[in-house]
This record gives sequence, structure tokens and C-alpha cells, in this order.
Amino acid sequence: MMKVMQEDFNALAERVDRELSSIKELPEDARRKAMELKKAIEAFHEHGLRKLVRTFRETDAGKELLLKAVEDPAVYAMLFMHGIIKQDLFTRVAAVLEEVRPYMRSHGGDVELVKVEGKTVYVRLQGACSGCSMSAVTLKNGVEEAIKARVPEIEYVIMAGDEVASGYLPIHAIDDAGSLEQSGWQQGPSISELEEGRPVHFAHEEGDVLLVRIEGKVMAFRNQCPHMSMPLDRGLVDGSAITCPWHGFRFDLSTGECITAPHVQLEPFPVRVEDQRVWIRLS
Repeated sequence: MMKVMQEDFNALAERVDRELSSIKELPEDARRKAMELKKAIEAFHEHGLRKLVRTFRETDAGKELLLKAVEDPAVYAMLFMHGIIKQDLFTRVAAVLEEVRPYMRSHGGDVELVKVEGKTVYVRLQGACSGCSMSAVTLKNGVEEAIKARVPEIEYVIMAGDEVASGYLPIHAIDDAGSLEQSGWQQGPSISELEEGRPVHFAHEEGDVLLVRIEGKVMAFRNQCPHMSMPLDRGLVDGSAITCPWHGFRFDLSTGECITAPHVQLEPFPVRVEDQRVWIRLS
């Protein structure tokens, strides 16, 4: 029964996103009106959903029912899409560390999330990464960049405890130790080449990259929809979301999370802008 319900949910979501994707084929004026209608309907739904959620939260029994309801992927996706429920920072940071952990383990190390306080994340490096003079480089080039790429609210990533030996290299000195190229960064396009909300395809031998500029911030992801590995650079961007042009899956560009099917993610890359040039770390 649950499998059937999941299939129904996926079919409905794909239908919505398929129709949304087809809007880009309309003339500009019709496309604009269609998008305004979409936003009006979503605002109407959000208003009603927020009232419903507030009603549930008025009683303990209602809160219990609400928690039970959001276990359903369809309910979760709907509330998440409207920003009514959000993952807490600790959970989001922990998910990022799960993604970098296989790489660190392949080099004999590991990373532990200690705590998140405000805009600061405290981590503990373990194994081969712990106590070595290059542990700060590991943090700067791997953990810190991955966290900041996926969780833009975080401004500082600090190593907790006394694991760092006397040979510790301060983070602020890393860039002085060598050029960006020597540190593994790849030079991308000029920032002036990135129009607001227009996806750009950046080809590199290590993999194709999707670059999008949203509210002045540059996001970089592998140019590949996790559904069937099709390219996303011709997708329609609406606000901070992009719709896959092939099968209609929608992704939040601020987090890489899939709006259509929760728990599916785009693969992000760390980005920095130096002298009006975009740099991406692919490895």
C-alpha cells in the first residue's frame, strides 16, 4: 500500500514539474502570466497550510498528529516547498559531513560534528587527519568549503579540542602558501558572464559544472540531475529553484535539495570569487 502511495506521489509530482517545464516554451508574455498564476496559487495554498499547521500546534494531540503526517513524503515535500518546515542547522551540517566522510576515510581520516552554535560549526578531525600539520589544510580545502557551499548560513568552521599539533597552519595563511591552482581550484568564467538566474554550463575534464547566480551569490553543482544523470543547464530557473528540462524534477539552488522528491540532492562544489573571476573546486 505504501509503495503504491509513493508511486502516486511521484507521478503527481512529475506531472506538476513536467507542466511547469513546458511553460518555458510559451511566448514571454504568456510565460510571465503563467508564472504569476503559479505564484498566486502557491501563496493561496501556503496561507491555508500555515493556518492548518498553527491549529495542529495548539494542542499536544495536534502536534503528535502533525509529526505523524510529515513522515509521509508527500506531506513533507508540500510543507518543505512552502518553507513551513525546515531542517535545523545541525541536521543540514551533519548531512554535508556524511558526503565528505567517504573521501576523508579513503585517506585514513574521519570527521566528527561536535556542535553548531549560531553561525559557527565545531568539528573534530580523526585518524590520519588528527594532529598532523596539514590538518588545517584538510579543513580549509574539504570540510569547511563543503559546509559553506551547502549551508550558506554558516560563516565559521573551527576544529574543536586539542587535536592540532604545534605545526598547525592557520587557515588565514593557507592562501599565501600557494596559488589557487596549486590548491586544487579550477578557474571558471568571469562573474560578469553570469546573468542573474541564468544557468551556465562550465565544461572541465573532471566533470561538467552547473553555475547559477542567485541574488548575487554563485552556486556550483555537478551538471547532472540525480534522477537519470541528465544535464540541468537548460533548466528553467524560478526564484531560487531550477526545474530539470528532461523529467521535471525541481531543486532548491540554495541547498541543492530536491523539492519534488525529498532526500535527493544535487552534488555541490565549493565556489569562491577572486578578482571578479569564479573559481571552483571539483576534487
